Amino acid sequence: MEILVNSNIRQAIKILNRHGTKTIIVLDRYKKLAGTLSDGDIRRSIIKGFNLESSINNIYNKNPIFIYENKIDKKKIRKIFLKKKIHLIPVINKKKKLIKILHFEDVLDFENFNHENKKNFKKLGVIIMAGGKGIRMQPYTKIFPKPLLPMGEDTIIDLIVSKFVRYKINNFYITTNYKHQIINSHFKKYKSKINYKLVKENKALGTAGSLSYLKNFKEDLFFVSNCDVIIDVNYNDILNFHTNNKNDFTIVASKKSIKFPYGVCLINGNKKFKGFKEKPSYHFLLNIGLYLINRKELLLLKKNQKIDMDEFIQKLKNKKRKIGIYEIDHNKWQDLGNWESYNNYIKN
Repeated sequence: MEILVNSNIRQAIKILNRHGTKTIIVLDRYKKLAGTLSDGDIRRSIIKGFNLESSINNIYNKNPIFIYENKIDKKKIRKIFLKKKIHLIPVINKKKKLIKILHFEDVLDFENFNHENKKNFKKLGVIIMAGGKGIRMQPYTKIFPKPLLPMGEDTIIDLIVSKFVRYKINNFYITTNYKHQIINSHFKKYKSKINYKLVKENKALGTAGSLSYLKNFKEDLFFVSNCDVIIDVNYNDILNFHTNNKNDFTIVASKKSIKFPYGVCLINGNKKFKGFKEKPSYHFLLNIGLYLINRKELLLLKKNQKIDMDEFIQKLKNKKRKIGIYEIDHNKWQDLGNWESYNNYIKN
């Protein structure tokens, strides 16, 4: 996650997107620490009139917070992260050469988490729904399943897994159907790195039916993720929201505003004209395909019965279960389930 001072903004954006990070390290021509560059630095520069070919030399932070390699103190570093609200801290030697990069999760003190969080981390699993045919992504998906669409040197599902692992969430269940064997072969590379199990549907069970296979598993709480959505949020915050509010089911949703490009005619119940509303904006909360669910709620599902997620959530509502909405910014997620969004993501 480094970039040289003579690079341009376009190159910086590609590195930020490729690594799913908010900040990168800037090095001089001698590979010494020169500063840091954040996505906020880039946004502000564009507003000021810089373009994608402009050099980063005039926009990066030339006075970054850093740590010398012989002065690493986890408690002090945690305080710096919390106080300064930064995303990373470079570690350098006496000659200012970059040794490594510290992220907040590198210095998390799990022993000092409250008891409830410690308990939840031990009993938390991740379900990635990877059984669909990916019809919108044909002809590629006639050969490979959608979760294995390439993302640089990785795939979509690798990127999803890495987002959870970054927060020390390490128990994965991959529900499969279409091209199960290819996904199974792909996950063999994770054998010694994560705890995972592939759960194969006997038949196509919709977007929620395969969850019935997990109702007797050991975890008490599951993240459930679509296999084509990349989400850049703090999963600990979602977990805390779910547990603190004592939810049975939490939907991660995103605000989306749509401005209608025309004037709209307003009428009353008798279809008589009332007036105009010029280019109105409408606001929605989008279901983006990430959930947190208590295992006991899976008991409502019948094994091998086809059911979609919206039907399952409605069933929970009918049973008076507590359903919460955790809102994230619209720029914190990306749906890669169609060619347009996929191509835009990898181009950036």
